[in-house]
Amino acid sequence: MARRARQVSGSGIYHVMLRGVNRDVIFLEDEDRERFLFALKAARDASACKVLAYCLMDNHIHLVLRSGIEPIGSTVKRLGVRYAGWFNRKYDRVGHLFQDRFKSVPVDDDAHLITLLRYVWNNPVEAGLVEQPDEYYWSSRRLFGGASSLIDTDEFDRLLPDDPLTCRAGMAVPLWDDPGKRGPRARYSNEQAVGFLRQACGADGPESFLTLDVGTQQRTIRALRMRSVPFAQVARLTGLSSTTLKRMQVANPAVA
Repeated sequence: MARRARQVSGSGIYHVMLRGVNRDVIFLEDEDRERFLFALKAARDASACKVLAYCLMDNHIHLVLRSGIEPIGSTVKRLGVRYAGWFNRKYDRVGHLFQDRFKSVPVDDDAHLITLLRYVWNNPVEAGLVEQPDEYYWSSRRLFGGASSLIDTDEFDRLLPDDPLTCRAGMAVPLWDDPGKRGPRARYSNEQAVGFLRQACGADGPESFLTLDVGTQQRTIRALRMRSVPFAQVARLTGLSSTTLKRMQVANPAVA
């Protein structure tokens, strides 16, 4: 069956969402997020698009872009290929990082744009990561009203002179036509999670996992997190505290 053609925005503005394949995580540490923003800046420069907003979550990304000299699909493909290639090299993995086809919704009026920005900036709040949108480091909200080398602030101010989070305008309609977007992240049974652990390192529980060298433990933790196994479940599998797990996840694995 042929794919449905993407809708074209009269304003050139789109809400773009990239999600990890199988809803797996696409950022394991801050260096990954920094690299994605670097790739976004490179894609922006190559395509002359405008970046109006972004929010990087563990397993998905929201972008608000205005297309430039090429279709929005070409810009997002350029971005995805660049980041996925780097991520796969860093973590010695192969295959797709993102779901097969990114989602894009055209934004054709101010009310829709205001609602969209509220939705994007409030993602970390809805996920329980922060209490206020400004507190989340990996969102463009913290840059609002200031200078930025990535966000096109002149274009943003021209489109919306008022703060989208405080102005009264907006739309009381769903933003994203994706029934699964608000569903819980995939969870695995204990048997499935033990299978992932065994596949990654040969251990089948905390007793055998804790006998492994640190490098193997680090690589195993990353392998489990790439499958979006929650930290609490990884802690039960490995016998390590959540604090230790997060510290080991961002450390460079030792050579076994």
